[in-house]
Amino acid sequence: MRRQCDDCGTLLDLYARCRGEVGLSQLLDQLIATGVARAKIEAVLTTDLDGQGSIRDQITADMANRLLADMGVAPRQTVADVRRLRERSPGAASTTRPAGDVAPPPTRRRE
Repeated sequence: MRRQCDDCGTLLDLYARCRGEVGLSQLLDQLIATGVARAKIEAVLTTDLDGQGSIRDQITADMANRLLADMGVAPRQTVADVRRLRERSPGAASTTRPAGDVAPPPTRRRE
């Protein structure tokens, strides 16, 4: 077992409790709500705990499998598959926001 700071332990515990139950945006909201610095959140998301791929890759695989299952297709996306795809196409879509980019403002509903 590796050493970890209290903040990282809090984030990893939250991820373990929420894995597969919430989507990426909800998980990020919950991670941010802990009050832990963004740099530590990013570090935890890039952590590879079991040598299979980062937590971010695990989240992506979970979301892909849920989507496939909802479409009636047998889910079979592994963390290793996600890691291979990410490493092969560095210019492809990403789950991280580019530096300096800010979230769009919330849209107003027309009543």
